[in-house]
Amino acid sequence: MPGLLGLPRDYVIGQFGAWRSGQRKTPAPDCMAQIAQRLAPNEVGAVAAWLASQKLPTVSRPAVNIDLPLPMECGSGLRG
Repeated sequence: MPGLLGLPRDYVIGQFGAWRSGQRKTPAPDCMAQIAQRLAPNEVGAVAAWLASQKLPTVSRPAVNIDLPLPMECGSGLRG
């Protein structure tokens, strides 16, 4: 679960490109790669611009631990 809010637009575009090409990988389920592969190039730019424009909450820090198990498949459970 990468933290992408507030990162520079060009950096985010580069990360989406790395996920799309397989240069960037994570253990299964690699949800970000699946998302990146579904986006058209103009959508990648729009998402990157939106993420770059978002401000981090004033109290932001990585989680020390996650109390819930991580999902073993991608998605919210909604299919469409």
